[in-house]
Amino acid sequence: MLSEEALSLYQYRVKYGLAGWVAIVTFFQGIGVLLCRKLIDIRLVGDLFTSPTNMTWDKMKGSIAEARKEFEQPTIAEWFEYLYNEMKKGEKRT
Repeated sequence: MLSEEALSLYQYRVKYGLAGWVAIVTFFQGIGVLLCRKLIDIRLVGDLFTSPTNMTWDKMKGSIAEARKEFEQPTIAEWFEYLYNEMKKGEKRT
């Protein structure tokens, strides 16, 4: 079940359009890939993106789960999820 703050994929499509959903996911995907490949420092990512990543993931996780099922693509937003998990690990370290 989605939290009250999480938006479904349908709600995102209505409110922002699918292009808006894709743009947000793509942005965080890019940061996640850079972090995973060690092309950007975890401290810099943490300083710049911890709060935006956490807030955005919390809002979008339901729609991402729906998209994975709807399109039968379990890897949709995998790097965004990786980024979120790394940010959560960083919070626990500090």
